[in-house]
Amino acid sequence: MVSPSKALDIFRHLIGPFLFFLVSLSFLPSTIISLLHPLQLRTLLSPRRLQSAWFARFWSRVGTDIRTNCTPRVRPLIAQAHGLVLDIGPGSGEWLSCFDKSKVERIYGVEPNVECHGKLRERVREAGLEGVYVVVPVVVEEFGEWVKKEGEGKGGLGKGDVDSVVTVFCLCSVSQPKRMIGELCGYLKDGGNWIVFEHVVTKEKGFIAWYQAFVDLFWPHFIGGCSITRDTVRWLKEAGSWSKVDLMQPEDEPAYQIVPHIMGVLTK
Repeated sequence: MVSPSKALDIFRHLIGPFLFFLVSLSFLPSTIISLLHPLQLRTLLSPRRLQSAWFARFWSRVGTDIRTNCTPRVRPLIAQAHGLVLDIGPGSGEWLSCFDKSKVERIYGVEPNVECHGKLRERVREAGLEGVYVVVPVVVEEFGEWVKKEGEGKGGLGKGDVDSVVTVFCLCSVSQPKRMIGELCGYLKDGGNWIVFEHVVTKEKGFIAWYQAFVDLFWPHFIGGCSITRDTVRWLKEAGSWSKVDLMQPEDEPAYQIVPHIMGVLTK
């Protein structure tokens, strides 16, 4: 028989995503007001651009709390990044302070949401990464063209040249995750590492799997296009020939976790 405390914990996990939606929704009015003064009709009249602006405003505040809660797990992972690094979807730069500056030579932060760039550049300065961290305003699929256009490839930035790929809360929100994973794997050199901390589909069956799928009908609309039902672990494992795969779900996440995570490092 389930104890009262366990029943309460299960209820909190089930209702938690919808409370998170309310927090996100509370940032929409201020986002619209900010776009009215000065008037930015192009953004206001485009659902995609409005969602990007809304999420950037929401995440600039809430992302700080997420960082505080997840840093004990994320920092040791990101600290393993070295040499030439692709930091995918850095958003507002919540994790930049986790990089070990003595290990990295150059970091390319691939972030297409221009609404995040101001805060991202601010955190580059705060982390002491000026001259090391480059903000790349394109999607991963356009990264190769950006390299050619900006002349960054002269120093050896192409397929098979990257030492580390970092994806933290990123693969859950891109439009074609499986394709992007394959693209990124191509940039990683033999011996390079892929550092991961992501939302993933639950391993449970039955009601929990059904309920997660139900929550995911709404989640992308409130949380910047993010999906919580992606089979990211399988896609990562299938993307390349890995010499080592060290992935795990955080130990304190119960079986009824509606937004489970995967964390760890894959070595090519």
